[in-house]
Amino acid sequence: MSVPKILELYRGTIEQGLEEALRDPSTGGAPSPLYPILRYHVGLCDEDGKRVKALGKMLRPSLLLFTAHELGGEIDRALPAAIGLELVHNFSLIHDDIQDQDEIRRGRPTVWKLIGVAQAINAGDLMYSLAIDNALHAGADAAAAILAAATAMIEGQGLDLAFEERWVNTRSYIDMIDKKTGALIRCAFRTAGITSGAREETLATLSSLGEELGRAFQIRDDLLGVWGNGDVTGKPKGSDIKRKKKSFPVSLAMQQADEGGRSILERVYAQERISDGDVERVIDLMDSLNVKESVGEAVEQHLRTAREHLDRLPISEEGREMMNELIAYLARREK
Repeated sequence: MSVPKILELYRGTIEQGLEEALRDPSTGGAPSPLYPILRYHVGLCDEDGKRVKALGKMLRPSLLLFTAHELGGEIDRALPAAIGLELVHNFSLIHDDIQDQDEIRRGRPTVWKLIGVAQAINAGDLMYSLAIDNALHAGADAAAAILAAATAMIEGQGLDLAFEERWVNTRSYIDMIDKKTGALIRCAFRTAGITSGAREETLATLSSLGEELGRAFQIRDDLLGVWGNGDVTGKPKGSDIKRKKKSFPVSLAMQQADEGGRSILERVYAQERISDGDVERVIDLMDSLNVKESVGEAVEQHLRTAREHLDRLPISEEGREMMNELIAYLARREK
């Protein structure tokens, strides 16, 4: 599946911005052990410090720069906000990997597996500090938007962890992902508008577009966490069930199942460890309820609404086509 143009257009600019943001500023004494691990985490180098290109999608900064340009803004003015937003995202990933005890990210050992939990927390904290420093260079309004999004994202992560202890319906789940996943995607669009001097009406449309894309992105991710191709995702089928995540498909199954089905879910998720056999039982239950199809329809619905918001934005026809290409990619992505 080809990568959308939007994710390639400013890749070199973002990479250079990350290099500058994560350069150790110390000029004397012992160098900090944290800057090399931050560069490793974002994919600028390997664990020995050798330069590599292992960067992720960089969806959020790409959306910010692309949208800012389409709205008539200057890339140089928007870049500090884009870098700040990407660093906030990466700070969250470092801490998420600790909380979820994930040992691999994008095919490489996670930060905490390399340097231990204590130093990984320090690395994440430094990443957040550098994110805010970069955001401030984009102006007070842009920095405020990024701080608000970071706050919402952290609140969403707290809700996600709390959901491990109780069952939730799909409405509560959507409210959670609007914060955990949606906040930064929403911020990418809104901050693009802020740095471009867009009117409040346009800012509201940008935020709505980001919200719908954030929902579609996470729900598609949840679908892949149950039915994804392990050779592509790097995770076995049903990996989210194995980790006892109450993702969108699981929440939907709990809503739609009869008493017997709900008993199966409650029993499986009450165990300390979920066996491969129980993973299959949960998937069989969801398949009997057509949950996969319903989840796919939810993704499509959010993307249809996103297109409606997109059509109201004052951007070029070429820009609209490129954004629609990205939307189609989000609907079909396999990892």
